[in-house]
This record gives sequence, C-alpha cells and structure tokens, in this order.
Amino acid sequence: MARSGVRVARPVPVQRRMDTWLTERPRTLLLGLAGSGAAALAGVLAVSNLEMAIGFVLGVALVVTVLLRPFIGGMILVAGVPVLSGLLAGMPIPHVRVSEALIGAVGVTVIVSARRRDAVAWELLDWALLVYGFGWLGFSAVNASLLHQSLGLTGWGTALGQLQFFLLYRGVRVALRTTAERRLGMKVLLGASVPVVGLAILQQLHAPGISSFIIAITGGPDQSGATSTITRATGPFANWAALAGYVLPVLVVLVAFAFAGVTRRRRRAAFALTACALLGLLVTAELSALTCIIIGVVVLGVQYGQFRRVLRWMGIAAVVLAVVAGPFLVGRLDQQFGQNAGHHSAVPQTIGYRGKVWTGQYIPAIEKRPLAGYGGQLPSSISWPYPESQYIAELIEGGVPMLVLFGALMWAMLATGRKLSRSPDPYDSAVGRALVIVVLSLIAMDGVWPYVSNGGMPQVLWCMFALVSPLGARVGAGGDGPAVDLRRPALDVSPTTVGSR
Repeated sequence: MARSGVRVARPVPVQRRMDTWLTERPRTLLLGLAGSGAAALAGVLAVSNLEMAIGFVLGVALVVTVLLRPFIGGMILVAGVPVLSGLLAGMPIPHVRVSEALIGAVGVTVIVSARRRDAVAWELLDWALLVYGFGWLGFSAVNASLLHQSLGLTGWGTALGQLQFFLLYRGVRVALRTTAERRLGMKVLLGASVPVVGLAILQQLHAPGISSFIIAITGGPDQSGATSTITRATGPFANWAALAGYVLPVLVVLVAFAFAGVTRRRRRAAFALTACALLGLLVTAELSALTCIIIGVVVLGVQYGQFRRVLRWMGIAAVVLAVVAGPFLVGRLDQQFGQNAGHHSAVPQTIGYRGKVWTGQYIPAIEKRPLAGYGGQLPSSISWPYPESQYIAELIEGGVPMLVLFGALMWAMLATGRKLSRSPDPYDSAVGRALVIVVLSLIAMDGVWPYVSNGGMPQVLWCMFALVSPLGARVGAGGDGPAVDLRRPALDVSPTTVGSR
C-alpha cells in the first residue's frame, strides 16, 4: 500500500477485561469444598458470636464477588477506603479499621487472583512504596527485639500500617484497567467527597446529634466545651488536619480539570463539587492547607496561561469569603497570632508549641539513636505522644535511614506526577500537574503534621496515582494475540467506548 501512497491505519489495541483465577475455568469441586467449609465455620462462629459470624459471611461474599468481578473490588477500594479511613479501629472488627479490612480483603484478593498474562508492570513508584512500607515494618520489628518492646496487636498493626497503602495502590491499579474504568474511578473518588464535606458542614453548623455521632465513630476531640473562639470541623475523621488532607487533593484535581477543559461538558456539576470541596477545606481552618491551595491555584493558572483569570476569580472569592467566612477566619488568625495565642509573634501559636516539644523531647531522643530510631514505641523521655511532624515521626521510627526512604518515596511520587503532566492527553496532563502540586504541598505540610501516616490524604492520593499511573500489561499471552503495551497512548480511543461490558 505504500507504493500507491495510501497508508493503512493499524488496528487500535483494545484493552480487554481481566481474567482471575476463579473465572479462568470452572472449579466446581474446589468451590464446593470451600463453600461447605465456610458454611461450617460460619455455623461455629454463630454459636459463640453472632456478629462475628455475620461479618465472616459478608467477608466471604465480598471476596467471591471480587474474584468474579475485579472491577467491583477496585470501585469498592476507591469509593470506600478514603471515606472510611478515619473511623475508629474495632468497628466492627476488633483492633482493625474498616478501611484496613477492605484493603486487606479486596486488595489482596485482586492482586493474588490476577493471572500472569494480566500482570500490571511495576513502575518506580510501586517499588518505592513497597520498600517504604517494609522499611517501616522492619524498623519496628528490629527495635522491638533490641529494645525489648511489647507492641501488642495495636502496635504491630501500626507497624504494618504503611504496607496498606501499597496494597491499596496496587489493588486499584490491577482491578481498574481500561481507560473508562479508571476515569469512572476518578469520578467516584471525587464524588465521594460530597458526603464527607456535608458531614463537616453539619458539624460546623452544630446540627443536633452530629458532634456526638462523629465522636462516637472516630473518637475525635469533643469541642463542645472548648474555650477557643472557633470550632474546627473534622468530618468523619478524628482531626481537622485529616479532613484538610482529604479535601486538598480533591480540590486541586478539580481546579486542574477546570483549567484543562476536562469538565466543560459537566461545568455546573464540576463547579458545585469544587465549591463543596473549598467549603470543606475552609471549615477545617487549616492554615497550611489553605496557603498551599492558594499557591497551587496560582501555579496552575500560570501553567495554563490563565493567570489574569485566576486573579479575577480569586478577587471575587476573597470578597465572598470576607462576607461569609470572615469572622471564622479572623478568629482562626487571632487564635494563632493574637492575644488568644498568648503572645504577639510572627510565629503561629501551634508552631511555637511544636518547637518546644521537638527541641525539649523528640530531638534529644533522636540524637541518642540517629541510625535506628525507636520503632513503634516511644522512649520514656517523651511525654507528648504526638510527633506533630512526618519528619520527626520518620526519625523516631527508624532514624536517618527511614527518613531517606521517605525522601525516596516523595521523589518517586514527584517523578510520576511530572511524567503524567507531559502526557498529550489533557486529562492525564491535568491530573499529573495536580499531583505534582499536591505532593509539593504534602512535603511542606508534613512539617507540621504527619499526613502520610494518617487517615485522609494518603488514601486519596494513592487512589489517584493508581487511577492515572502509566499502565503496562501483557495482553494476549497464551495464544490470544500479540502482546500490547498499554502504556502507549492508543489513537482514536474514546473513554466511553473502551472497556465496555
């Protein structure tokens, strides 16, 4: 065809649905035996603890559903884990959070049951996250042995806690494979912020029963008798900083979508969702997050050549906020810098107090074990049990080596975000630019609160990286056709026509 001057378009590779160990071929005998054993075990549990028996049956049903339809498992992770990450441990499973149980049941099932031909390629970020998780666990185990610590179930759960992010990230990557599935997952992730912010707004408005309900499900601080001039909303989290961390990535991605024109067809819905997220961030009164979002919006405006438009909208927003939330924000600033802070200083009250805790308790302890830290149990010389900084937490956990692993993880996240930001696809480029801004904000905000090792931000962030991370898979192995690298953008592929079922 080349001689006649006519080029024939090559067929566009179609991303096909993932087969699992259960769906690849019938396993009647094995499934019958497993079902009989599960039924017998449920009957035994029902005799001693009916709630545990019900939970076991629901867990088995969830695992079977994920084995049959990995897509459902991925959507459960995206929709449920970030929203439920702030709930108390032990509800309903003893010593385990609901979000951790979902990650364990769904994430592990998806990863283990995926066939070799459907394997998702390992990227730099995958390895960095896995090494970081094992590093956290390793230092906890080594220090528990050397320092004769008794961690108990809660302590070992904390030691394993960083690996849950790896399972969440890989589980979503493996389960949601097509462009349509991953973009639907992003919509669900962003839309799930509405009930979270709604609960926070009701809390801020002192709706009857909301405060006690939040305390019951999160164990969060009771602010009903607080002497502070303002009340800071926490939503379904135990701390307002966790809520701010949850909302920040959602808000930055929505703003990036608006600049890139991704939400042009759903402009009203996107505007309402963005306004909702902004309001959710405001009611936390978290100054570090508010500062980062202002800077991030300006940076996005410059990148998309809409700096003047940003200034115009920020001016309008400033006027609206001055009328609606002026007293609230003034009270927060007065709490940090005015007479309510107990001093008149350019240093915020919370930073000043953290400085005293760090220099008086944490830094002297770190200097005694700079290369190993203390693992999951603080030394007796520390009376304030909250490190108040991700970097201090890393040094306490595993000293300088653990801090290096954390730095490598942040670098891998930035590298992945920058790679995505250079994509020719406006959607991927927008998310990549947003992720770079969120990670840079995270690096700054981690100085005053351990966002990476708490609920809220890390769950949302790892879902986002999984939903847009370059996807590689071996498709067509075993006689189904030639291998196709799905990391290469396919031409003329619409998200609405790929991967439909």
